[in-house]
Amino acid sequence: MATTQTKKINWLFPDPDVEVTEEDIMAEIRRAERSGSMTWEEFNERHTKWWAENI
Repeated sequence: MATTQTKKINWLFPDPDVEVTEEDIMAEIRRAERSGSMTWEEFNERHTKWWAENI
């Protein structure tokens, strides 16, 4: 039985030495969806808003 380890990422204050991949982001979204804290649509809305305001 293979065990997977999730990378500990502080999403609020990211560590500049930790490389965050697309897989890490997708894993966090799946975790949030399972817990009911955020849906994919909510994530997309928040990300789009953040992107528009900060980039």
